[in-house]
Amino acid sequence: MRFRRSGQATREGLPYFRTMAGRRLLRQAGIVVLAFVLGYLFSVFWLFPAPLFSRDRSVPRVIGDGVNEARRRLEAQGFRPRVDEEQADPTAPRGEVIWQDPPPLTVAPPNTQVSLIVSAGPSEVGVPDVVGFPGPLAERVLRAGGFRLGRADTVPSVLEPGVVVGTRPPAGTGRPAGTPIDLVISSGPAELTVPGLVGLTVQQARERLEQAGLRLGEVTARTAPGRPAGTVIEQRPGGGTRAARGTRVDIILSRKVS
Repeated sequence: MRFRRSGQATREGLPYFRTMAGRRLLRQAGIVVLAFVLGYLFSVFWLFPAPLFSRDRSVPRVIGDGVNEARRRLEAQGFRPRVDEEQADPTAPRGEVIWQDPPPLTVAPPNTQVSLIVSAGPSEVGVPDVVGFPGPLAERVLRAGGFRLGRADTVPSVLEPGVVVGTRPPAGTGRPAGTPIDLVISSGPAELTVPGLVGLTVQQARERLEQAGLRLGEVTARTAPGRPAGTVIEQRPGGGTRAARGTRVDIILSRKVS
């Protein structure tokens, strides 16, 4: 009859990892995992130090914003805005951001400089020279050049009536497209004397001009101490000057002192 020693008795039915061989395998696996973790931590914190949580942010889109609003938004996100230059733009109003670098939605670290280009407004166009053109033709030339028609004033001139003798501003002056341009049109040779209107009311001035073959033009007002309110204190052209029939005479009235 054979007897087994109690210390050498096998434990049948136990899980593998509770056996001697299983525990040895677990220890070896633990050593390998620990070595891997220690190596990883050494490389992260010693060889390639970097923060665990990135503070990088997405650059906001500021194209189309006013320059002050763009500055505020960029600074609120921790970036440094800088206006590099201004460029003419046919559609963007003056002061609007039309370009940025880095581009919108680019991920960048805090304190990154964001360069901005701001619109200087539409580029200027030279006023065309329409002196000597009939009025209707001059209007078409101005519109073709991108301008709008402003006022049309008449002045005595040696040129035929209805012919342009000048523009305001003068030909060749740079102005943004869409600027109104006034035409100065000949009313023919001077043949009438402009009556004096100073001291008259608006109605009296209109009647006197119509009697003289002239027209009442623009009526404005300004404060004139010592002058009765509502009376003419200045006129253009002045009384006594020569003018063509139908010329418009502008007047300035005395405003009541408040």
